Amino acid sequence: MAKPRLIDVAQASGVSVSTASKALNGRADISEESRRKITKTAADMGYSSPPRVSQRQAPPRLTVVFDHFSSPYAVGILSGAVHASKRAGVELVTTTIVGDSATHRVLSTAWMRELVAQGSRGLIVVTAPVSDARVRWCQQNRLPLILIDPAAPNHEHVVAIGSTNWNGGKQAAQHLLELGHRRIGMVTGPLESIPAGERLQGFRSAMQMAGCAVDEDLVTGGGFTPESGRVAALKMLTRPERPSAIFAVSDDVALGVLRAAEELGLSVPQDLSVIGFDDTSAASWMSPPLTTIRQPLASMGQVAVERALALSNDPERFAHPFQLETRLVTRKSTAAPPGRAG
Repeated sequence: MAKPRLIDVAQASGVSVSTASKALNGRADISEESRRKITKTAADMGYSSPPRVSQRQAPPRLTVVFDHFSSPYAVGILSGAVHASKRAGVELVTTTIVGDSATHRVLSTAWMRELVAQGSRGLIVVTAPVSDARVRWCQQNRLPLILIDPAAPNHEHVVAIGSTNWNGGKQAAQHLLELGHRRIGMVTGPLESIPAGERLQGFRSAMQMAGCAVDEDLVTGGGFTPESGRVAALKMLTRPERPSAIFAVSDDVALGVLRAAEELGLSVPQDLSVIGFDDTSAASWMSPPLTTIRQPLASMGQVAVERALALSNDPERFAHPFQLETRLVTRKSTAAPPGRAG
């Protein structure tokens, strides 16, 4: 004899299938009289509910935290992370620090405790600061933590993934020097940012090796946004002796530099050369297309997922920082300075 189905129970009870399902699953939106009638009918018929899918059968989960998600940089990182997580059969959950609520503050102890309770396989934090206390908490609670382009240095050991920022800054300055530029400005990033500091040091090293003094009035900035680039560039370009070239700490910042040049009626690259850093998807669409230092953003996201899963499988594993290679991508925003063309 065939096993009774839910539809059979519903017909025998004189109710709809959805009502029978609610009664047998303990839903509150049904009268107690109907529940007793339906459950008795099901028992008399020998009906048994199909087993629920265990929560343990759900795919493992990784969480990625961005400072904000309004930049092509974040999209580049995420594309690699998504690719790696799909290949590993892992669910990827993303969130941002900007806009979080006081009752659910991202990276708070309560928030991280919830991740552990949910069985999270790891936490990846992109450009946002993570305190040493949070790093220790993750270690003590066996929650693998990976930082991409750390916003600030940590005294506790933590796996960090980035690019060869120092070499990239050096490559940017060398490209401008080889074109004949000597009065070169740099729009910097936040003072505490490790990648921004390394790019600045690479820039300074190249200038020093070329025997070219850095005018400190032409080294300014403080953010990774187009507006921070615009404000810094306006300061430089309105000086009596303006720079003939500007190295921007990121492509977003370079966009602001291009806007400042446009506001002042300067032509790029005829009056001013501009070089960025990242080679985001937006770089080739800027006007003019942006010369930049490419860092492998997708690969950084991919490696972060792979390292988090490796640490999840072996918590005692000592993981070293990763630095992926940068390279110069020449487009139309850089040229020889006025008077040196041709």
